[in-house]
Formats: sequence, C-alpha cells, structure tokens
Amino acid sequence: MRYQKTKYAVMFIALLALLGLLMVACTAAPAEPQVVEKVVTKEVEVEVEKVVTVEVEKEVVKEVEVEKEVVVTATPEPKAKQLEIFHWWTAPGEREAADAMFAALKDKYPDIEVVENPVPGGGGTEHRIVLKARITAGIPPDTFQTLGGAELKDYVDSNVLEPLDDFYAEIDYAAKIPKPLLNAVTINGHPYSVPLNMHLENILYYNQKLFDELGLAAPAGYDDLMAACEAIKEAQPDMACLAVGSKDNWSDVFVLDTIMMELGGPEYYVQFFKGEVDVANDPIFAESLEKFAALQPYINADHSSLTWDQAVSAVGSEQAAMTIMGTWAIGAFTKGSNWEPGVDFGAVNYPTIPDRILLFHPDTYGCTVGAPNMAECLNWLEVVASPELQIPTDVTQGGMFARTDIDPTEFPDPIRQEMQEYVSNNPDKLILDQHGTILPNAAQVQYRVIISTFFASAKPDVDATIKETADMMTVFNVKEGAAWYQWP
Repeated sequence: MRYQKTKYAVMFIALLALLGLLMVACTAAPAEPQVVEKVVTKEVEVEVEKVVTVEVEKEVVKEVEVEKEVVVTATPEPKAKQLEIFHWWTAPGEREAADAMFAALKDKYPDIEVVENPVPGGGGTEHRIVLKARITAGIPPDTFQTLGGAELKDYVDSNVLEPLDDFYAEIDYAAKIPKPLLNAVTINGHPYSVPLNMHLENILYYNQKLFDELGLAAPAGYDDLMAACEAIKEAQPDMACLAVGSKDNWSDVFVLDTIMMELGGPEYYVQFFKGEVDVANDPIFAESLEKFAALQPYINADHSSLTWDQAVSAVGSEQAAMTIMGTWAIGAFTKGSNWEPGVDFGAVNYPTIPDRILLFHPDTYGCTVGAPNMAECLNWLEVVASPELQIPTDVTQGGMFARTDIDPTEFPDPIRQEMQEYVSNNPDKLILDQHGTILPNAAQVQYRVIISTFFASAKPDVDATIKETADMMTVFNVKEGAAWYQWP
C-alpha cells in the first residue's frame, strides 16, 4: 500500500512537471515581426519524464517552430492593353479611313494601344501572304481584315477564327444589317466576323465636267459605254476612255463581271461562279470575253503596270475619262485627286440593264483563336459594329454603311446617299461578287490570272481562255467549294 502511494506521488509530480513545461511553451512571448528572405522551419526536442512502471524512461516530444516569411515588394504594373491588327488600307482614302477607325477605338477605349501591321498592296494581295505566314507560324495577330464569303470561310475551315454568336446576340447586330450581308459573314450557321461596311463592286466613275461638255449621259450598259468611248476618242484623242489597273489583275475581272451580268443576268452570274455552268459550251461566257476584248482600243496603254488606285488617279488627272471600280474609289477621288463628287466626277451602278443589281463584298474583322488580347479584340469588334466607327470610316474610305439604321444623309455626297437608300430598301438586290466571296480562294487566284492574261494579250484567245476557265472549275472543284452560297 505504501509502495502504491509512493508510485502515485511520483506520477503526480511527473504530470505536474509535464504540464508546467507545456504551459511555458504555450505562454512564451511571441517573436518580434521581421522581414526574412525565406521560411525557416526547425524542430525543437523537449525531454520530459513520465513514469510507466517503477522505472523512469525518457520520451522525446518534437515541436515544430515556424518563422513566417514577410516579403515586401512593389505593386506590379497591370498588363498593357494592346490590339495587334493586320489591315491593307494604305492607299489614298484608305489610310485616312484606317486612322478614323482607330480614332473611334481610342475615343471608346483610350487605354488600348493599337499595334498596326499595315501591308501595302492593292486589295490586300500582299497582306494575305504575310498574314497567312504569321498564322502558319502560330503567331497570328489578335484581329485582321478579311472579306466576307469564301475568303472568310477559308479561315473558318482552318480553325483560325472564333465564332461570335454571343457577341452578335449581345449587341443584336443581325437585326441592324441586311440579311445578305449577315449571310456573307455566317459560316455553318455561326457568324465569324463583324462587317463595318458594304463595298459595291460594279460602279462606273466618270469625269462629270467632260461628260457635261460633250453632252454624254452615264452609260447604263455595254452599248452605251462603247458609244461614249467613240465620242470621247473623237473629242479627246489623247485621252483613254476607260482606265484599268491590271497590275492588281482583279481589276480586269471587275470589268468582265459587268459584261457577264448584263448578258446573263443575276441568276446566271451566281450559277457561273458556283460552278453550275458548263463553261466549255456556254455562249454567254464566250460572248462576254469577245466584248471584253473589244474594249482594248479604248483603255490606257499602261494598264498592265497600274494598280487600281493609279487607274482612279488617271481619271482624276484627266488622262482617262472613266473607270470601273468599287465604292472605295470615292475616297481615292476625294483624297487623292481632290475631286468633289457630283461636281468633278459622277458615279452610277453599272450596268443597270436588264436589272439594277449590286455586286458587293464587305470588309470585316473577327478574333483569332487564342488571340493574346481577346478582351481587347472584343472591345474592338464592339466599336467596329458601332455608328461611331462606321460613319467616319465609311464616309472617308468610300464604302456603304453596314448598318441600315444609319441615316444616308451622313454621307456628304449625293452618290452614296442614293445608293445607301437603295440598299436599305432593296436588300434582295445584293449579290456577293466573285472578289474572294463566291469563288473559293484557290480558284479565285487562278481565275484572275486567266482573265488578266487574256486581256493583256495583243490577240486575246477566246477559245483558249474558255478551256482554261473550264479546267479551273474542275481542278478546284468549284461546284462543291461554292455550294455554301445561296441566292436569293
């Protein structure tokens, strides 16, 4: 019994000792805050005695002591907001329009820095080469200029662009633009880019003062055009009747388009570029080529070395009387030649027989897959879709407004006021042109070469050109590649 009392006493003393040590550890004064370079962790061994039986043994208790790291750093600077953009607007009227676009973006989002990669070259030919090299290398810009239709489809099929269904729904953009324009940027049921304009391809520009002096009316069709050329040649033998910039080669196709449209009508035009016409046995295409070749004596002798804007400049400098070009030529006339529309030059859709059809294509922008500045790209598209961008940009560059809710009188000239009004009231008269929009891209490139070679020849070979075109339709499987487009 005495032994047991002694044992319990020893155990009680040992327990008190252990509790004392633990209380000391728990009530120790906290360490002073300090700045250290790293976290230091160390283990402290505390020996306590406990009684198991009569014998006393040691138990090691490990405590972990952590000294907290305190790091003092400067507040990191936020990532700069940038937008890298590829565009081809570098000609007179176009450069000013690009500046107007970026000014509109700056007004809405002043903290976004625009990083431009403008590539000179008529209609973006060189631009596309550089852009595709960047895309292939895996370093695409955030956004880039592209036409609607087949050109856009190429990028979509290559998984280059993001679908914009949510964006369109958020701003209700589909309700603000003509249905044919929406169709031009919709691939497989999804919109992939935002149009900021509609360019009408088939416009004939003419020296207004010369026409007034000679008592000439604006041509409505091919026979009128030839008659005007005869009158101009007689009155001004040193002046070319029709300025063409064949260096771009697509300019030649623009002229041929007007002849095909007049001879075949809109249904034929669409069927031809969708590969649904038997080209080898087609009398309309054959006659179109013959009439195209008959224009040679009336065009500028240096056409092979001129770009589209230089051809416009030839009219502005009174070396030529007329040119066939898209709406963007208005900007080239006003900015490049200082000509006033309706005073120095006139412009009409051409031809207007047998029907007034508007061949069009839009300039558009989307967002690339994996764009490093996606938020800024969506901000950009919001501005592209706004009247605040479209009014100053389209007025300057020459395009029509993509939005039909913008007042046509925002245009300063009667030419576009009338055309915008006509577009708004007759959207069913809009047909995508072949300029990168109906013909698949690869076929488009080859077709331009075929037609330019024909027009540059001293003796244009109609039969050889028919065969080359028929072969092109087969080799590039145009019927399948253009099946996506439907008109009306």
